[in-house]
Amino acid sequence: MIKAGIVGVTGYTGLDLLKILTEHSRVKVECLTTASNNGRKINDIYPHLRGIDMVCEDITPADMVKRCDVIFTATPHGGASLPYVRECVRQSKKIIDLSADFRLHDRAVYEKWYEVSAPDDDLLKQAVYGLPELYADHIKKASIIANPGCYTTASILTNAPLVANNLIDKNSIIIDAKSGTSGAGRSAKVPNLFCEVNEGIRPYGVTTHRHTPEIEQELSLLAKTDITVIFTPHLVPMNRGILAVSYSDIEKDMSEDEIT
Repeated sequence: MIKAGIVGVTGYTGLDLLKILTEHSRVKVECLTTASNNGRKINDIYPHLRGIDMVCEDITPADMVKRCDVIFTATPHGGASLPYVRECVRQSKKIIDLSADFRLHDRAVYEKWYEVSAPDDDLLKQAVYGLPELYADHIKKASIIANPGCYTTASILTNAPLVANNLIDKNSIIIDAKSGTSGAGRSAKVPNLFCEVNEGIRPYGVTTHRHTPEIEQELSLLAKTDITVIFTPHLVPMNRGILAVSYSDIEKDMSEDEIT
């Protein structure tokens, strides 16, 4: 059995991760931790998890890594996962970071878009972008796996075969994407209150959304040339889900069957 630990288990991402791992036949969830609810049982925080009788522990990164084979960090960007990443590297364990801290290869690009300090180069060089459809072999061998963003997963997979096979004008990509409100996290924010969101739809982060450089990075690697996309996200009044519709010009006349 693979022993797994989850950091930040009480957020929406950590909660879904816990559900997936507890149902996995080859995984045992060994320990849980959270920034605000350590000492409490997870099924007291979320009563619908009645079958998961685990306490969120106040435990050091070193002790948590020692007990586990793999650590998942469901934490915000900005360095919250770094102590666990360093400890996993030191103890030769694996870590899957669900924040944005290791997704971008270029420190300067990360610091421009996220306005916080990037991880050290020695750690960034070890990180593999965790999209198995593109990097399965690399993921198997990696010690640091950067879990992709939500918009980026949909947008990259939509365009990857078109870009890799030179079917489209790589400078014509427009991505219109929509997300449910849980994508903004569990913390209370006025723009995400029910009365602000219900019966409406709105664009946000127009030209400034932080998933833009992530999409451009991966599509550029596939194209072997720099790609710039026009990416506009929208918030829609539903709990969860992503819909990404991408538009581009084809390079030559092709039927729908040929493209498929």
